[in-house]
Amino acid sequence: MAIQQKHTDLPPRYESKDFTDEQRHRFTEVANAAQKRRDRYRRAIANSLRRKKASSRTLNVDNTPSKDKPRRTRRVIALIMVLVLGLLAMYLF
Repeated sequence: MAIQQKHTDLPPRYESKDFTDEQRHRFTEVANAAQKRRDRYRRAIANSLRRKKASSRTLNVDNTPSKDKPRRTRRVIALIMVLVLGLLAMYLF
């Protein structure tokens, strides 16, 4: 495949004689509104990322291992009891 040099003499987006004054005015308004939307979108994304980063820093996470927590032990014992009672109910009835 042949490689071409980059074109540096690109034509303008439109020729000034192609549009009327009203059309050029509308084109400018629409382009400016689109640029404002893009800027607002970028700011919103940046703000949400900043808020997420700040909220993750302020969280106080309990870093104690879950094996040391008594609540887990109680849940395991309760689960074993429910399973044993279920087996007894299956065999007796």
